[in-house]
Amino acid sequence: MVRSFARPQPVRFARLAASSLLLQTAIATTLVSEFALTIPGTSLTQSAAAQSRSNIQDAEAAVVHIRANGRNGSGTGSGVIIDPSGLIVTNAHVVAGAREVIVTVQGREVRAEVVAMGDADCLDLALLQLPNQRNLPTLRLADASSITKTQNIWALGFPVGSTPRSPSIVEGTVNNIHIPQGVVVFNAPVNPGNSGGPVIDSQLRIVGITKSGARDAQNVNFAVSVEQVRLFVEAHRQGLRFPVGQYVIPAVASSSQSISQQISLTRGNVQANLQPGDSRFCADYSPTDIYTFEAEAGQAVMLRMSSRLAGSRLVLVGPDGRAIALDQSNGANRDALVVQKLTQSGQYTVLAMAAGENQSGQYDLQISQPILVERGMLDASTAPCFDDGSLCRAYNFQGRAGQTVALIVNSAFNPYLIVRDPNGDRVVEGKAERQGSVRFELPADGWYRLIVGGVEPGDRGEFFISILDTQDLPGANRVSQR
Repeated sequence: MVRSFARPQPVRFARLAASSLLLQTAIATTLVSEFALTIPGTSLTQSAAAQSRSNIQDAEAAVVHIRANGRNGSGTGSGVIIDPSGLIVTNAHVVAGAREVIVTVQGREVRAEVVAMGDADCLDLALLQLPNQRNLPTLRLADASSITKTQNIWALGFPVGSTPRSPSIVEGTVNNIHIPQGVVVFNAPVNPGNSGGPVIDSQLRIVGITKSGARDAQNVNFAVSVEQVRLFVEAHRQGLRFPVGQYVIPAVASSSQSISQQISLTRGNVQANLQPGDSRFCADYSPTDIYTFEAEAGQAVMLRMSSRLAGSRLVLVGPDGRAIALDQSNGANRDALVVQKLTQSGQYTVLAMAAGENQSGQYDLQISQPILVERGMLDASTAPCFDDGSLCRAYNFQGRAGQTVALIVNSAFNPYLIVRDPNGDRVVEGKAERQGSVRFELPADGWYRLIVGGVEPGDRGEFFISILDTQDLPGANRVSQR
């Protein structure tokens, strides 16, 4: 699940959502209390301030009010239009859990669709799309290299008490820029409700998206950096729905570069390098490469990552964005291994990563299809199939003559295994260890039948069975242990 990979936040954040619903969600996520930031920011001379504010007011039309309606109430936040067709950037925590999102744009309320969703504990961004819109006012994204410490900035949004038709404008300066974390620190006096609003420079370009304030530091606020916004938008345009923003902070890439690499579910091998400039796993900032493949429900996959790193990790993410498998090697020259039967059709995502923030180096990623992967149970619903009343489950798999396979088992009980060939003759039969494997050669082309039963009539419990071509096998004991 997503939350199992969430890292402890390096700074205690307080979300700036306006309603009690979103405030309570933010408090539960960050384990801190909401608070208002009311310390005045940096001021210009009176004439300069008036001139700057006059220019900044030109940006107001692109800033929108957001109301997120959920099961237990509604909350408000801010957003900014970045495309004339109605594409809006806001914070993930503003719209998390919402059943309906209403955007006030140019005085009109429009229902919006959430088309991309990050996570407050990873990349706190979301994208909304307004239907049937064109020629809407927008703000441009700044070049990340143009942002400097002490430069003047303005934060726009809809704090509590403001009208949805006119955003507030507050002024401040950039205090710091944390590139690996994708965070801009600034000191404009923002308040609850400003979350998701733009932080802009004097040229009306977005330098960040307001997300939170530091609980124990006076007038210190945080924005998601413009580079992370750019990459989040680019991932959406490339069709990479997951895991950017929920598991991974993306690395710098241009629109001509792909954030992920497509691989095939059939047997293949990728050689690559993990480098300091790569995308980062949100839990600990480890360098991470992203791969995707298409699969149908019922297919199986085996992923193996080999490297000389001190440790390698693999995470498999399903089409619904949930992490469904995770493995980590212990020490250099060891494999991270995932063997999984896939239960959904769609695009799966593979995260290949180092086991620590400062690790880098070459690795091999192998992908193949196991012949059979099944997880089963002997329980009261299982029919007996042996003369002594012992229970069993049966599975079919396809093989070819001369193919050498490994049958691997991990069971809560001592299993009794039978493999029958297409003619019904027994190829393998006997008692197996709870964790172990047996290799054998298939005598003919066609469909085989595997029977998994208990040695004793009273044997009950869960088991995991896989059959692999020995060409793909990293080691039977390794598979059975996982």
